[in-house]
Amino acid sequence: MSQVMLSSRLFQVGQRTLHRSSTVTTSRRSLTTTEKQESDNNEPLIPTWDAYFKLRSKRRKYEIVSYFPSTTIPMVATGAYFMQLQIDPFSTFMGMDPLMAAALSTIASGFCGYLLGPVLGDVGFKCMNRKYVPAMDERDKAFYEHVKRNRSSARLNSIRNPVPDYYGEKINSVADYRSWLRKQREHYRKGVFGGNVDEP
Repeated sequence: MSQVMLSSRLFQVGQRTLHRSSTVTTSRRSLTTTEKQESDNNEPLIPTWDAYFKLRSKRRKYEIVSYFPSTTIPMVATGAYFMQLQIDPFSTFMGMDPLMAAALSTIASGFCGYLLGPVLGDVGFKCMNRKYVPAMDERDKAFYEHVKRNRSSARLNSIRNPVPDYYGEKINSVADYRSWLRKQREHYRKGVFGGNVDEP
């Protein structure tokens, strides 16, 4: 009888231990899952500078492509407007010959559209990549701070020694940034000492 009672107690103790271990294992798994989810949520959308430069190049392509429609559409619209007007060849338009005024107005509208091209391209990029916009703005600020801090002084600019890529517009990768830094040091040394950075 005592052996049966002892066996039942041992069985109950074993069940309690097994239940506790399974509870601990489950809690550990849930904690690990929660930590993994938090780490995934906290992972930045643009984790590296290479990823930033890829998006920057993509944005530049949007700006370049937008030049064509932003230039041609205003010119075509302005030209169509003047073509449907009945112009007296003996009258003047804005103090000029009507044909000359129409031609200048058409060219001016195309030029204004050309200037608006990058703005429209940037708007298009932001509309197509909305989730990256806040992270992109932060990276832009950090990048231009790096450029402003590391570029050569504009006071050393001259015809024979112009500042290379003063605003860092040609930087499209980390390797380009390192090359840009070398060029800035070379420009500084030429401006101050009249030498070349590669010289001993």
